[in-house]
Amino acid sequence: MSSGAEEDPTTYVAPTVAIATTTTTKPPITVVLGPESFAATNALMTSRIAVAGLSGGFVWVVRSGQVVHEQQVGSVSGSTVLSVASSTKWLTAATLMSLVDDGLVGLDDPVAKWLPEFSATGPAITVRQLLTHTSGVRDNACQGNGTALASCVRSIAGSAREFSPGAKFSYGNSDFLVIGRVVEVAGGADFATVVQQRLTGPLAMTATTWPGAPMATNPAFGVRVSIDDYGRFLDMVLHRGVFEGQRILSEAAVAELIGNQVRDYDVTGDFAVGITKIPRYALGAWPDVVDAFGGTVVVSGNGGMGFYPWVDYATDSYGIIGVQDERGARLAVPASQAVAISARSVLSGQN
Repeated sequence: MSSGAEEDPTTYVAPTVAIATTTTTKPPITVVLGPESFAATNALMTSRIAVAGLSGGFVWVVRSGQVVHEQQVGSVSGSTVLSVASSTKWLTAATLMSLVDDGLVGLDDPVAKWLPEFSATGPAITVRQLLTHTSGVRDNACQGNGTALASCVRSIAGSAREFSPGAKFSYGNSDFLVIGRVVEVAGGADFATVVQQRLTGPLAMTATTWPGAPMATNPAFGVRVSIDDYGRFLDMVLHRGVFEGQRILSEAAVAELIGNQVRDYDVTGDFAVGITKIPRYALGAWPDVVDAFGGTVVVSGNGGMGFYPWVDYATDSYGIIGVQDERGARLAVPASQAVAISARSVLSGQN
């Protein structure tokens, strides 16, 4: 994929070593920003909105706790609530990790421990395999038609597998519906309520909603969220589980959320990898850039409607390309990725 920017999202030689899966990092790069620093980013975003025929979009970049760039195009602002497609998955995975932190779920436990409908459907599927699209669970028509989550997951459990658990990587959505149902059972309430109690409530993500709640939420691609709200989540991820002095997730949980989980898999033929050009997957997110040791430097929760949130540990920053682009992932994701790469290159001094 030609991104239209200097940085290739699949390879990176970091000016400083920043391994986000450990508790120590070197000081972030410091780049002095002038008024024209983001001129190229602004031009890319303006063109991206025009080409897609969108009503608007928003670019937001935060470094060391300070907003260093905002660009509003058209009607979309930081408070605009958007449907963000698979950017939902990162929030779902984080909620699941809060249950792991509390000892209520184990990543490598069989999902049948919480969902007995999976106990008689072949080899055991683990929670981690669902989170990393290595479970063999096949996408099901019920995942997008308003079926109640519990009913849809029972249908998924009774359907044929695409492959034996752990045999390959195949990006999809039904895995995350099953994870959402585990969240409900282990969390003791409907999915939206558990997410509010454990993640969006503590992060004061007050504009975040789950259409279909309480019975028919979609934990794979169904959240509606503002750029301001999602930024609070990114701030927590950047600070390894802490938001405004409150610990939301453990450092170990964040390390799982952002670290490449599919090193041992051949992902080159996967359709989603073909779109993102990122041959790595974490838990609900993509490690865009890694260092020479495989540690995550940049991680994104990009979704098929072009919403592109990222965290960059090398520059102590995070940002969002905020759009709702319904042309399809093959067009929407690369278009936003190019803008994100441009914005990140400003902070790393590569522009």
